Amino acid sequence: MSITWEQPEVLGHGPSPRSGHTFTNVGGRFFVFGGCGNEDGHAKAFNDLYELDTSGEDMKWKKFPVNADSPLPPPRARHAAIPLDDKNLLIFGGLDKRHRFDDLWVFNTNDKVWTQVVPSGDAKPDARAHFTATKFFDRVIVFGGYGGNGQVYNDVWILHVESPSSMRWENISEQVVSNGAKPPTPRFDHSAFIYPVTPNSDTFDKLVIMGGRDLSNMFTDAHLLDLKHMVWSTEAAAPGLQTEVCNNLSDGVESVPYHKVFSFGGKRGMMQYMNNVEVMDAGSEVWSSPPVAGGTPPCGREDAAWVYDPKSSALIIFGGWANRWLGDVHKLVVAPIVGPPYACTDIHPKIGPVFGSSEVLIKGLRFRDGKIQVKFGANEKNEVLADGEFVDSETIRCRTPNYENFGAMPVNVYVSISGEGWTVNKIRYEYFANTFSRNCLAYGPGLLEKGVFGVEMPFLVQAKDTLNEKRQSGGDAFSCRVVSVGTKVEVEGRARVRDLENGMYEVLYMVPQPGKYKVHVFHADLGTPEPSHIRGSPFTIVCEDPWTKHRVMGAAPGKRKGVTLTALGSDLVAYGGDKSGIALHHRRRRLALGGARSRGRRARRPHQRHGAQQEGPYGAVRRLQP
Repeated sequence: MSITWEQPEVLGHGPSPRSGHTFTNVGGRFFVFGGCGNEDGHAKAFNDLYELDTSGEDMKWKKFPVNADSPLPPPRARHAAIPLDDKNLLIFGGLDKRHRFDDLWVFNTNDKVWTQVVPSGDAKPDARAHFTATKFFDRVIVFGGYGGNGQVYNDVWILHVESPSSMRWENISEQVVSNGAKPPTPRFDHSAFIYPVTPNSDTFDKLVIMGGRDLSNMFTDAHLLDLKHMVWSTEAAAPGLQTEVCNNLSDGVESVPYHKVFSFGGKRGMMQYMNNVEVMDAGSEVWSSPPVAGGTPPCGREDAAWVYDPKSSALIIFGGWANRWLGDVHKLVVAPIVGPPYACTDIHPKIGPVFGSSEVLIKGLRFRDGKIQVKFGANEKNEVLADGEFVDSETIRCRTPNYENFGAMPVNVYVSISGEGWTVNKIRYEYFANTFSRNCLAYGPGLLEKGVFGVEMPFLVQAKDTLNEKRQSGGDAFSCRVVSVGTKVEVEGRARVRDLENGMYEVLYMVPQPGKYKVHVFHADLGTPEPSHIRGSPFTIVCEDPWTKHRVMGAAPGKRKGVTLTALGSDLVAYGGDKSGIALHHRRRRLALGGARSRGRRARRPHQRHGAQQEGPYGAVRRLQP
C-alpha cells in the first residue's frame, strides 16, 4: 500500500503564506482560519477565513464572506478549530504575539456570523496556545499547551458542547490519574489523535498524546488515555513514533475494518524540518513508512495544517514554516491505504481454473447495493474485471473472469461499488492451469506387472496442469476402466476413484478372475469431446490367484460337526464336535489323539515334499499368500 504526492493548481486568491493556522472540514467544506504570517515586512496574526472549494475539476480558493454586523474573534495562531456539526466551527485559545486567549468562538457557515460563547460555570482552563483539542462525540478534550512566562501544562480539560451556544468546562486532571497512572510530563507542540480498537466500529476507545517539547527537551514518548474510563492507561504502551518530533500533523481517518492514523512533517532537533509520512493501522497499532508511488514530497515543515477529503481519499496540506512562511498546497493521496467505506475480508473458494467462470462468494463489511465491480489481478498490468452481485451487507457473489491471457498465478481481489475506490484489504485467489491428461502420472502397487484377482488393487494419480506443475487441489474428472486381454468374452473389473483434494487421487480396482488386463486411466480435459488417457495409460497387468496351496502332512481329522479350530502358538488345534479327540497341526508333523479315524494311518513317507497338498474330507487346506 503506497501513497502519492500531487501539487494541484489552485485557482483564485488564497490566504497569504502562514503557519500556526487551522484547516477544518465543516460539512464537507474546507476552511482555513487564522495563523501567523508576514504583512508589510512584519509578523502578524490573522483572523481571516478562507474556503478551499474542491467540488469542481480544479481547486479554487475564495475568501469566505462574513456579515458586516458580525463580531470577529481577535487574530490568533496556534489555536484549535473543531467542527461541531455540518455548519458550525468552534475556535478556542491561541496567541497573538505574547497575548494568549481562553475564549470560545463559533462561526455559523450558513448565517456567516461569528458568535462568542460564554461557557456556563466558573471553571475554565488558563489561556494558552500550542495545545491539542480533540473532538470526542459531544465533548472536546484539551491537553497541555504553553501559557507564557515559562508555564507548561499537562492538565486535561473537557468542554461539554450541549449546543453551539451552550458549553461547559470540566477539569478532569485529577480523575485521569485516579487509577494511580503517571500522567504525561508537561508539554506543548505535541500531537494528539483518537481511534477505535474494535474493527468496523465508530466507538472511539483511545486518545494518544505523542511527542512535543517543554522549555528544554523534545520528547519521544507517547501516552494513552482510556476514553471509556477517562484515565491514563497503565496496561499497554501507547503507539508512538519512537522518535523525537514536535509540531507535526497527525490525524485518524476512517477505514474498514480498522481506522488508519497518519503523521506528516514536524521538527526534529533545532532546525531539522521533516517531510516524511508515517501510517498506523488501528488494528495492529504499529507505525510504518508507506512507499511513495508517485509525485514529489513537499519540503520539510512544521506548523502546517491539513484536512482529509473523503471524495478523493486525500489529505490536503496548506502552509507551514521552514525558516520562512509557506503558502503552497499539496495533496497526499492515501486511497490505497484507506480504501472506500467497505472492505473485503475473505473469498470462497480460494482457488479455481484459469479459464474462469467459477462462482465465488466474497465476504466483507458494509457492502451495499449498486454497480459492483470485482477486480482480479497480480499487478496493474494483468488486471481483469468482473461484475458482482449484491447478496447482503457481508456478501458479494461473482464469477471469476478468464485469466488465460496471463496464466495461472495467485492474484489479489478488490471490490468497487458505484464507482468508489477499490478496497485495500488483501484477499487472495489462486488461478490454476487446467489439468492436462498427458502430464498426469500414476504409480503404486496396482500398476505393477503382476497382481492378484478378487482383491482391490490400489494406485495413485498425480494431477498435473498444462505447465507440468503439480496440482494442489481437487475437483478433476479422472476415471478408470479395467478390461481383460485375449479372452473370448471381455471381462471387466470394478474401479473407483477417490479425490484426496490435494491434487492426488486414489484409484482402487478389482478383477473377478486371473488373466491379463489393461488398466485404462482417463481424464476429461477441458475443450475435448472425449476423456483422454493419462501418461503411460493403458497399463498391462497380469493377475494371478492370491491363494497359495500347501499339502498337509499326515491324515486330516475326521469329518465332524461343531468342530473348533484355534491357534496355539504357531500350531492349529482342532477339537470338539460330535467326534471326540484332538487334532494338532504344525509345520513338520501331525499328531492325532483319540478317535477311530486317527488310528492306523500310515505316517508320511520320508520322500514326501513338505507343503504338498493333502486331500481330506474338506478338500485342500490353503494358506493365504502374504
